[in-house]
Amino acid sequence: MKSPNLSILLILFIFSGCLHKTTEKHNDTSKTDLNPSKIEPKEKLKTSNPWLEAMRNKNPDEIKDIYTEKSIKIILADSIINGATDITDYYINQSPEITESESLFLTEANKHEGIDYELISYKTNDLEEYVQLVIWRSNNGKKVREFEYAVKRDISNSDGYIDQISQVRDLWMQFCNEHNAENLVSKLYASNAIYFNHKPLVIGTEAISKEYQYMNSDAYSLTLEPLKVEMVTDNIAFEIGQCKGSYGGKYVIVWKKEPGSDWKVFIDSNF
Repeated sequence: MKSPNLSILLILFIFSGCLHKTTEKHNDTSKTDLNPSKIEPKEKLKTSNPWLEAMRNKNPDEIKDIYTEKSIKIILADSIINGATDITDYYINQSPEITESESLFLTEANKHEGIDYELISYKTNDLEEYVQLVIWRSNNGKKVREFEYAVKRDISNSDGYIDQISQVRDLWMQFCNEHNAENLVSKLYASNAIYFNHKPLVIGTEAISKEYQYMNSDAYSLTLEPLKVEMVTDNIAFEIGQCKGSYGGKYVIVWKKEPGSDWKVFIDSNF
């Protein structure tokens, strides 16, 4: 016969074991026991798109922080906004508001310079969609916008446009490799074309021809290989591609088709 003291100790031991297991069960914080609805709002607060958050918040300091002091925003050929302060004023005062955005294409353009090219789709509170070309630069480890151009998406019929642009691109390479910059620019660039790299904007065919004098060297050769062509409207297309030959970096071309004419280069950029 067991003594009463031993029986009591045995009962207490069993009870404490059950209590320990119950405590462990309630303290288990594995994902299977969490209620997703309780953590989802916290997850939604996290964002990898500070530009979109700044647009939603209409916060001037947040917006200005995303641009360099020498940033350029192209509205039209004759409407260009320069600098973080003026670009911020544009977004603060513009209507409608930007409500969402997504990346369509992103590529590293120049690792040494910290340059990336990106195509972004964003929507406004009036349900319009815009496609935006952005050139990013790394500034002390932070990516900031150095150049942007956006167009409202509006396509009624783009059949054959990609093929037409490919033919003009082939002509671009032909004229370039014939070492006649003047001929290249005069035939294939819009009269108000814009060229942008690490220098101030170069505007107009005469100025761009002078900028492209290096193409006149017999040793110069170049091919363009498109990585992404995005039709935005019936007369605007964004292209990001890879150069090969004398220059091995990435390039950006905004193609524009004027009524009654062929596709021409409106914006040209490389780093």
